[in-house]
Amino acid sequence: MRIKKEQWQGIGLVLILSIVSTYLAAYFPKIGAEGIAMILGLILGNTVLSSSSFAPGVKWSEKYPIEVGIALLGSTLTFQTIKSLGVNGVSFIVINMALIIGTVFLLGRYVFKVSLKESMLMGAGNAVCGSSAIAAVAPVIDSKDDDRRTAVATVSLTGMLLLFILPALTGSLFGTDDLLRGAMVGGTVQSVGQVVGTAALINPTVVTYATLFKLLRVMMLVVVVLSFAAIAKRQNQQEDGASKKKVTLFPWYVIAFVVLVAVNSLLTLPDGWHHVAKTLSSFFGVVNLAAIGLNLKWTVIKKSGVKFLSFGFVVGAIQVILAFILIKTFL
Repeated sequence: MRIKKEQWQGIGLVLILSIVSTYLAAYFPKIGAEGIAMILGLILGNTVLSSSSFAPGVKWSEKYPIEVGIALLGSTLTFQTIKSLGVNGVSFIVINMALIIGTVFLLGRYVFKVSLKESMLMGAGNAVCGSSAIAAVAPVIDSKDDDRRTAVATVSLTGMLLLFILPALTGSLFGTDDLLRGAMVGGTVQSVGQVVGTAALINPTVVTYATLFKLLRVMMLVVVVLSFAAIAKRQNQQEDGASKKKVTLFPWYVIAFVVLVAVNSLLTLPDGWHHVAKTLSSFFGVVNLAAIGLNLKWTVIKKSGVKFLSFGFVVGAIQVILAFILIKTFL
């Protein structure tokens, strides 16, 4: 994580863009800081800020801050989340996540013809917590940087689309039942920030329920990372010459995530720490999206953007349909 001299320029650019995006989010809450950062980064990184001098620092910003953010996210969670949702709530989330990942794998293989690793990135992003989940899974499956960036962009845009649709849709489907509306938002929207933003457009009670359901999805991050790492390892061993590749099953940030969840469950960390951890984790998510936007080039988007966007939007639609069926079944 050591910062080299040639990286400071790019890091400074990403930080400025992240701060500006956070400020603009107050005026464009429906898009959110992460969405603004990615859009601005994408535009500027392909036009006036395309200089190669920024590249080392932007690449550093894309990798390391989000790892710290993932670790810090653990300190905002407790095992009490599981208890508060009850058996039916937990069943809804676990089955929903399993079905989404299975759907992504099937669509990726038979409809959109993408690689298994690309499907795993899309599955993690949609089933767990957007860009943070993709960032956690990418290194353990040895995915390509361009695949990771495209997956993050697709999942983030799908989340933004759901943000605009779900407030009205949940009202039509569930009326004034805040629990069910919160379950739909918390069980489908991709990132934590987007979940809160979407629920806030409904009412504060829905924010509370949606956050609980979302946090349970986040707690399943470790299970998804380890499962995908095992699948990637098996795939590597089956490929010619790939058996020498090593897959890291326990990245430091996954270990830190688990430890902090346990510590917060047993000791209950101070509210001040929770606030700092949430703020930093959220900001590092913005930094990640800003860097990805700056690094994502038009040529990459032209090559696979339409296919991935179609993939993402189809998965998003199926995710909502599955969530509705499961909510009616369990809640």
